[in-house]
Amino acid sequence: MRILLLFLLLAGATPAAAQIVVIDNVNVVDVDRGSVRSGLTVTIEGNRIASVARGKPPVPVGAVRIDGSGRYLIPGLWDMHVHAVTPWFGDYFLPLLVANGVTGVRDMFTTGPAVAEWRRKVAAGAIGPRVGTYGVLVDGYPPIWGPQSMVARNPEEGQRIVDSLAGTGGFVKVYSRLDSATFVAIAVESKAKGIPFAGHVPQLVSAAQAADLGQLTVEHLTQVLLGCSSREAEYLGQARSAWASAKKWDSLGVLSRGRLRGLLDSQDDARCRALAARFAKAGTVMVPTITVLRSIAYLDDSTLAADERLKYIPAFLKSGWNPKTDFRFKMLTPDDWKLRKEQHARELAVLRLLHQAGVKMLAGTDLANPYIFPGFSLHDELELLVGIGLTPAEALRSATLEPARFLGATDSLGTVAPGKLADLVLLSANPLADIGNVRSIVTVIANGRVFDGAARRKILDDAAARAARPPGR
Repeated sequence: MRILLLFLLLAGATPAAAQIVVIDNVNVVDVDRGSVRSGLTVTIEGNRIASVARGKPPVPVGAVRIDGSGRYLIPGLWDMHVHAVTPWFGDYFLPLLVANGVTGVRDMFTTGPAVAEWRRKVAAGAIGPRVGTYGVLVDGYPPIWGPQSMVARNPEEGQRIVDSLAGTGGFVKVYSRLDSATFVAIAVESKAKGIPFAGHVPQLVSAAQAADLGQLTVEHLTQVLLGCSSREAEYLGQARSAWASAKKWDSLGVLSRGRLRGLLDSQDDARCRALAARFAKAGTVMVPTITVLRSIAYLDDSTLAADERLKYIPAFLKSGWNPKTDFRFKMLTPDDWKLRKEQHARELAVLRLLHQAGVKMLAGTDLANPYIFPGFSLHDELELLVGIGLTPAEALRSATLEPARFLGATDSLGTVAPGKLADLVLLSANPLADIGNVRSIVTVIANGRVFDGAARRKILDDAAARAARPPGR
């Protein structure tokens, strides 16, 4: 599976023109060691780093030369949870990701044909990040996101869906409405066929069980607060009873909102540490998407509508960010919103416990959800990760080296070294001193293609103009 994935990452990756780019006298950030190597010259040939050498080697005739004096070179960033590689969002989001230094993504809800089409377009000259593995969303019935989802009503359907993904490079994104037996069947079949499963921990499953069964990543802390509750067994039993009733998921939704106060009051740090140890032992990786946890908790804050980055979001998408009309939030009362803010504070505390226990984390944003902005929000995410206890070096690794390790692609991605793909970001300030310095982008190099300040400004201007146009124009 890892060999296939690496092949898909690199397929069609060679630029049309094998130009030479030389970055002189640059500070190279060693993300693995969390240190800086100064006074280096980085030479790129085509879409690969040819050398990283001290001093000033001769510059080939015709090479593009970039002055790195006083600047810091890092590997290209990865957003490990996006919804961007689709016909609806790709044209709007993918160029903006590159402009913000995001040269790779893991898409969590798309299809093989959509990914193949975007890879083809980028190889042909469109501006977009490298697309790593992708998730095919598998939900129970009725699925939350309708006909775009694959539906597994029973264990047999779950097994067939897993089997259908063999050899595609995709993985099973398990979702919230899978029943317990179907989830277990998907986990067992995934292990048998060597196809990863990752995503949400379903509402009828415990986070510990998901880890024990081999769920690769847990997104948004789904079911983790429940696992930290002294009432977990009671609440899981109630959820399964509600699901077994005539109104099924409607009953469970009402139950979940009504017991949030009890869930928060029953949080137990000792249980949380035990769960964290279980994650660490199982190798379960967290993709916390703190940016979206925060935006969802504060979605009733009218000042969000003043964010200047909204100019990059098309009207058809922004209109769905209104909590008064979004089907997920329109039933919430002022007291519900107050509780959600308390819940978010607890989420941050739990993330700190998970980090202290050695649970690995990957940076992701849940792009396409309310007030998540392409590329910009990944910078926010890195700052939020530092806020829950990661060092700047650890946060930077969560978006560079750790994604490469996760994808089994450290021979080509994740560090600035000879032979690696030329996915790089040149900054004007040191991100190890302050992770906020990832915003100080001077130049982005994506698969050997150079986007300097003028090119980045054009991407931003074009994106704003595209967002302002009616769809299809």
